[in-house]
Amino acid sequence: MAVELERLIKKVSDYDIKLEAGKGGLHNAVSWVHMVETSEATTFLDGGEIAFVTGIGTSGEDDLLALVKSIYNNNASGVVLNIGPFIDRIPESIIEFGNENNFPIFSVPWKIHLAEIIRIFSYTISKDDQHNLAIASAFKNAILFPKQEELYVVPLSQNGFLSNWNYQVLAIAITSVKSTVFTSKADNLCLSLESYLAHNGNKLFAVFVNDNRLIVILADHNESDTKSLVADVKSFFKTTLYKNEAVIMGLGRSTKSIRCLYKSYNQALAIERLHIKGRIDPDLISYSDMGVYKLLIGIDDHDIITDYYNNIIKPLEDYDNTNNSDLCTVLRCYLNHNGSVKDTADELFVHRNTINYKLSKAAEILDVDLSSLEARVELSLGFMLQDMI
Repeated sequence: MAVELERLIKKVSDYDIKLEAGKGGLHNAVSWVHMVETSEATTFLDGGEIAFVTGIGTSGEDDLLALVKSIYNNNASGVVLNIGPFIDRIPESIIEFGNENNFPIFSVPWKIHLAEIIRIFSYTISKDDQHNLAIASAFKNAILFPKQEELYVVPLSQNGFLSNWNYQVLAIAITSVKSTVFTSKADNLCLSLESYLAHNGNKLFAVFVNDNRLIVILADHNESDTKSLVADVKSFFKTTLYKNEAVIMGLGRSTKSIRCLYKSYNQALAIERLHIKGRIDPDLISYSDMGVYKLLIGIDDHDIITDYYNNIIKPLEDYDNTNNSDLCTVLRCYLNHNGSVKDTADELFVHRNTINYKLSKAAEILDVDLSSLEARVELSLGFMLQDMI
């Protein structure tokens, strides 16, 4: 995990550390510390570090500026320049670079021991890591093993999350990214999102990675708090994702206590799957906005969903797979158009006679009467349950 840069700096406010440029980046998340003296050494940065520079490896303003730029380009969160025999002052070119890129640049006089600042930073980050890992582990236990309360009730209470509060799960998936790629950037996304939400005044939440997605747990939130946090999450990803990436979110129902957290988690994942399959409006992410799907998502027994689908829809899907046909597509389109053959034909760009033939064939395979309202409702539910599998 990481600590917000501004909070780290407050820990050493008595050490004559001064912000010279890049105030807009004070909310950056800092994952660790690193001494960097040459541009070549910046390649060892993983991203998220705060770099310390004495200047012993540089020779002049241009060389120092090149080093600062290299540190920035390797995704560091900020840089501390040690003013002394190797750096007599911070050049205006570096200050301009920091301000233009919201890259925090600090100065510390030579009389201050950098080792002490590094020790304080390292200790703070390590303690924060332990704290966040304990919280994430407890929440995961609440999701996976809800009946084993000893695995999560006490640990969460010790970290400020009371068991009788309401809880809500926001699941966030990134599309167009291979799992391996997401895994490599997941921690940085998690740290940055956590820092961003805290910086915007959100409280009582936790962010962690689970099954290649980001999970945000909202605790003791009212409806207004939840809307504000979700808006902040959307705002964060607008400036974070690459052009070929998109974010998909699902927000489960607010629970009565921590013991029901798994329900909100499963609801959030179900909504996420519906978005991936394109079955619901992309702007709708909350369980309360799911309409009929809300009832289906509420079915806890997955076997019930599977059995219904197997009996109602799967025979037709199997026929399509065997015969390379599209009867499922035609039937679903027909149902979506309230039984209008004309509208179905128009959407699929085929003749109405073709639609009638395929509907007749589908009805024969499934042994149903498509003129029956009850049959059409059963089939519609079957397709909707298919979306959730």
